[in-house]
Amino acid sequence: MTIARRAPASFLALVTLVSLAWVATPIVLIRPFGAQTQGGLALSYALRSRSASVTLVLLGAGLVSALVLRPRLASWKGRALTAGALLVLAGCAGLARFNHFEWMFRPLPEPGFAEAAGAPDVHDEDLVLGVALGTDARAYPVRALAYHHVVNDVLAGEPIVATY
Repeated sequence: MTIARRAPASFLALVTLVSLAWVATPIVLIRPFGAQTQGGLALSYALRSRSASVTLVLLGAGLVSALVLRPRLASWKGRALTAGALLVLAGCAGLARFNHFEWMFRPLPEPGFAEAAGAPDVHDEDLVLGVALGTDARAYPVRALAYHHVVNDVLAGEPIVATY
């Protein structure tokens, strides 16, 4: 088989790998309890902010490549590989439209509060994240934040996000 005849299949494979890498890189670099670097976070943000449009373009390129390949696909293996690549491309384009970080860092939407003396699950030696705004103050136990990572709250009439 000549290079010209293999080009559409190679292009489809390349487009699929690029799309998969584009979506997977931020998932791998930003994860709970893993070491993160400033460069990794910057790369993840750059990829994530462009992933919806890039994966859609890659899906389109994959569809065009599959259409060019279609007349040449005589075996069921070739058809299955082409269909698999298109499914991966469509999956990446779909996943790029969801915020998977919210799956990992589930915000605590309606936090409950108690006076310090009336909080039986918080002990004197427990670490807390303290926030003061005006005359209002709150303490968020680090143990609870370690699971949720994000608490949406209102303090002194201002919406805030406490994160750990």
